[in-house]
Amino acid sequence: MRHVLRWMWAKKWKRLVPLALFVFVVGSVAMVEVTSTNKFCSNCHIMEPYYDSWARSAHKHVACVKCHISPGVDSFVAAKLNGLGQVVDDVLNRTSTKPSASVNELSCTRSGCHTVETLTAKATVNESFKFRHDKHLGTRHLGVEITCSTCHSHVKGDEHFEVNTSVCITCHMIETVPSDVDVDVTGTDQAMFSYIRLAVREPRMMIASDEAPPGASPELPGESTFSNGDPAPPTSCKVCHEPPDTIVEYEGLEVNHEEFLSFGASCESCHRNATATPNPIDDGRCLQCHNFGIERATDAKEMHQVHSLGRHKVECFNCHGAIMHGPVAQSMSLEQFDCRQCHINQHAVQRLEYLLAGTDGASSAQAVNPMFLAHVDCTGCHVKARALHTNPLSGAKVTAATPEACDRCHKAGFGAMMVPQWQEATKRLFAQAEEDLARTEPLAQSPDAVALVAEARELINMVKVDGSWGVHNPRYTQRLLDDARQKLAQAREISEPSP
Repeated sequence: MRHVLRWMWAKKWKRLVPLALFVFVVGSVAMVEVTSTNKFCSNCHIMEPYYDSWARSAHKHVACVKCHISPGVDSFVAAKLNGLGQVVDDVLNRTSTKPSASVNELSCTRSGCHTVETLTAKATVNESFKFRHDKHLGTRHLGVEITCSTCHSHVKGDEHFEVNTSVCITCHMIETVPSDVDVDVTGTDQAMFSYIRLAVREPRMMIASDEAPPGASPELPGESTFSNGDPAPPTSCKVCHEPPDTIVEYEGLEVNHEEFLSFGASCESCHRNATATPNPIDDGRCLQCHNFGIERATDAKEMHQVHSLGRHKVECFNCHGAIMHGPVAQSMSLEQFDCRQCHINQHAVQRLEYLLAGTDGASSAQAVNPMFLAHVDCTGCHVKARALHTNPLSGAKVTAATPEACDRCHKAGFGAMMVPQWQEATKRLFAQAEEDLARTEPLAQSPDAVALVAEARELINMVKVDGSWGVHNPRYTQRLLDDARQKLAQAREISEPSP
């Protein structure tokens, strides 16, 4: 063996070394070039949806390595060594089904791409929202420094580094509240399974009072800090949205936002409950990505820093979930007015008239209340506190409706002008219906006539029990009384003999 090695050293070494070095250099350069192509990224089947989303994105003309490898030789070498490890993992079937890829802000601001000066001077305004980079770049929220990848999603398959609005909702509209919910998980390393409770941040609203100046905006500035002292992003609708500059038509209702805003109305006076209640974050969600125990979880600030600024950034919605905001969330909350949480069926008739619940679709569409379509709930009109009539000594109070409440959204004096007209017209129709009932009831003898009289009496009583005399829904109340009178007329035709 020693003679063989001496022979190779004497005869072949000088020729093998340059050849090996040449093959190594050429092969390395070729592999670097091949692995830097966009097509190479789609070779792994788990990368196919991400590659397809990139091909449809605004960055489809930018090479993958331009974003996913930060500028600098050290970043380039580290990325290639990491890629080599991923190839080995793929061969050994150790590849995760959830790929993790990060984009450093240095990649976004590299030569030939974006510049900080250009971004900070740019204001994005479209039909859905408005956004300014200078209000976000470099700021911090809950210990997280806002960078490009904070808002631009690059993990979800159908969004390739696009803005995911769930991030906006998570920062601007959601806050953490003290949790009193723990679940026993006996038999595990932890005695209790903890939850992080989330709640919707609502803008502070002015409480209606006699001292409130006419036409004053009911919105007060939102809280500038959280309960722990950290700065809180603004919650006002106009921070992110501009009101529509055209008349919006919906099922016969025409809304001119410019007119309402000129009266000092706030967005929240109509668009309440625009953010759905988020689900709590439980420690078990960590195990979707990690295989370590819950005992390694840290406080919220450190968790935010690790997952937003670490080597493998995690999107906000991966932990917080997608929080619905806008018309979808608002329509879901229309059947969940706060009044019913305490007053069970106490205002069933009033709610029926206002919401048109249980009516047939064809006829109810002709009497849809514009206030209901504008998402105005009970607290929109019931704004003035008064003592409880049934037990005034208890000190309990209820908020009564007042014509002045209309002026919060409509022009001054609108309620004082319209409420008496609605009530006078309703009382006049009600009196006519009661006269018809008193005249028809003694004549009703046949089962059909008795049934019609009973149906008419029920409609008349509904208007009486409602007590608003048409204010809750003028058109629907008028239709109820008209239907009652028609039923009574039919009963008289059945009961009275033909001439």
